[in-house]
Amino acid sequence: MKRSDLERYLGKTVTVTLFDNDTITGVLHKTGEEQFKYDPNLYIPKNCYFLLPQSVIFKCSHVKKLKER
Repeated sequence: MKRSDLERYLGKTVTVTLFDNDTITGVLHKTGEEQFKYDPNLYIPKNCYFLLPQSVIFKCSHVKKLKER
């Protein structure tokens, strides 16, 4: 999936299917956001995304399918 397509859903509740067919649901965030500066796992990696509350970190190239909830 393209980064620009994925970033349209930042802050929204989505269901993501990753390349290994894992399906996770949550609010989409990008690493490096100011609100996560005290959590190095969610702040330091560059160009990654994650869903809260699971905090599974992935890159846009790992997204097979995305659906807004």
